[in-house]
Amino acid sequence: MELQIIDPETGNLTPRGPELVAFCEEHPEVGLVVKPELVQATIEINTGICKDVAQVERDLTTQLTLLRSVCRERGVSFLSAGTHPFARWRERQYTQTPRYRALVDKHVWTARRMQIYGLHVHVGMPDGETAIQVINQITQYAPMLLALSANSPFWEGDDTGLDSCRTKVFENLSSAGLPFRFENWEGYENLIQVLLETGSIGSQREIWWDIRPHSDFGTIEVRICDATRTLAEVLALTALVQCLAVYFRRLYESGEEVRLLHPGIIRENKWRACRWGLEGELIDPLTLQGIPTRKLIEQTVGEMQPLAAELGCSAYLAGIFAMLESGNGATRQRRIHAQTRSLVAVVADLEAGLAT
Repeated sequence: MELQIIDPETGNLTPRGPELVAFCEEHPEVGLVVKPELVQATIEINTGICKDVAQVERDLTTQLTLLRSVCRERGVSFLSAGTHPFARWRERQYTQTPRYRALVDKHVWTARRMQIYGLHVHVGMPDGETAIQVINQITQYAPMLLALSANSPFWEGDDTGLDSCRTKVFENLSSAGLPFRFENWEGYENLIQVLLETGSIGSQREIWWDIRPHSDFGTIEVRICDATRTLAEVLALTALVQCLAVYFRRLYESGEEVRLLHPGIIRENKWRACRWGLEGELIDPLTLQGIPTRKLIEQTVGEMQPLAAELGCSAYLAGIFAMLESGNGATRQRRIHAQTRSLVAVVADLEAGLAT
C-alpha cells in the first residue's frame, strides 16, 4: 500500500516520509516497517508472505494501527487514494537516493509529477514459465481491477473527467503501462537482457508494467490498481486478484487452451476503465461485445466464487459486490465535493477511510 502523508490541519501533502522511515529504522522494537518512495510525502507498507487473505488483513491491520500511533505522535496523518485532490506537484520534495536521482535524471518532468499512489498485490508462482502464462491471461481482466479501484478523479484541484488520472500520469514513464505478451519465459528474459545491456533499465525493478513478474519474490505483481480508500476495499481486490491468478494458473497447468484477446482490445478496455470506471462498458473478453462494466465484474466474481470458497476468501471476495453497489472511490470523491464544494472535505473523507 502506497500511502499519502498529510498535514492534518491543511489536508495537504507534507514531506515527512523520510522522518517516519528513519524512526522505524532506529526503533525496530516498534514493529513497524515502512519504505520510502520517490515523493517524500509517500510511504509504503508491505505485508509479509501470507497464505491467505485473512492473514493479509491481520498483517495490514497491525501495521496501520502502529503507523497511526507513530504519525499521531509526530502531528501528521495519512490517507489512501490514487492522487491527492489538490496538492501541486511542483511543490514536492524528492527522496535523494541514487536510485531515485537516476529516475528523475532520466525521466525529468514525467518523473517529477509522480505524486501518485497505487496498490500492488503479489501472488506466488511455481516458476517463470507459469508466471508469464498467468500474466498473459490475467492482463485481459486487469481493466476490471482498474475500474473497481479507480480513486483519482482530481489533479491539482481540477476534476480531470477521468476516474483514474493516476493511470495516465504513470503511463508517461518509459516502461509503464500494460505488459507485453510473451510466448514463454525465455522471451521475457531476452527482452530484459537487451534492456539491461543497452542501459535502458538498471534492473528488473525498473519495469513498471501494470502486471509484471517479480523474480526476487517468485511472484506476479498486479500493479494496475489505484490506492483505495479503505482496508476492506484492499482486501476485496486482493481476493479477486488471488482468485484470478489461481484460476489461470490451473488452466495453464491443465493444458487447456484459452483464447487471448488482441492487445488493442485490452488497451481500449483499460482506457474505458480509466475514463468511466464502473459507469461505462467494457468489451467482454469472451463474447467481444460491449457489456456494462458492472455486469462483467458480477459475472467474473460469480465464476470465481467456488474457487474463493476453496481458498478461504469468500467473505473478502463478496466485498466486490459492496464496491459495485456503492461505486468506486472516484464516484465517492465527486459526491463529497458536490455536497461540500470543498476539496479539503474530500481529503478529510479519504483520511477517515483508514481511521479507526
